[in-house]
Amino acid sequence: MARLGPFEPRPTLALAVSGGADSLAMALLAKAWAIGRGGTVLALVVDHGLRPEAAMEAGDTIVRLAAKGIPARLLTLRDLAKGPGLAERARAARYAALQTACAEAGILHLLLGHHAGDQAETLRMRQGAGSGPRGLAAMAALVETSHVRLLRPLLGVPPSALRGFLRHEGLDWVEDPSNRDPGTLRARLRAELADPDGTGTT
Repeated sequence: MARLGPFEPRPTLALAVSGGADSLAMALLAKAWAIGRGGTVLALVVDHGLRPEAAMEAGDTIVRLAAKGIPARLLTLRDLAKGPGLAERARAARYAALQTACAEAGILHLLLGHHAGDQAETLRMRQGAGSGPRGLAAMAALVETSHVRLLRPLLGVPPSALRGFLRHEGLDWVEDPSNRDPGTLRARLRAELADPDGTGTT
């Protein structure tokens, strides 16, 4: 976190929590970091409204966070429809909702749970798209927008470490079925990289 500063003397952090293992682990780690500095956290849980189970999973995630002393707010998206470009449209709508919620709460820092495996997949996607040097830099650990600072403190951490941390904490998580859907590019790349623990050279 130190390289992602500066922060206020008592930092307030917003946490984008999907309910998956990576963002839940990030939420617990971020809470410990913020509380240790006299700060606070607020988890933001997005329900994209694309699956019947999504609302229940979001509710379960909020309960899990509450059990760990992390307050949460549910953000429900209502205008998404299945069809071409769904992943990109969902991502844009999610980020817009998260940034609006941060602005409403007066929070400057929004933490995202992307890890080393996500970074490898992103790099592979951009290689396949013929990206130049800027694109091949992949995801940045810090991005400053006009409303919020997007922080990715876990880009160097393998997903297996995050899951091991949650098991140690006795916390369960949601597995998004789209992560295993071969119809999505990321799922195909994940299979191609053959590195489920996120610890390989890829």
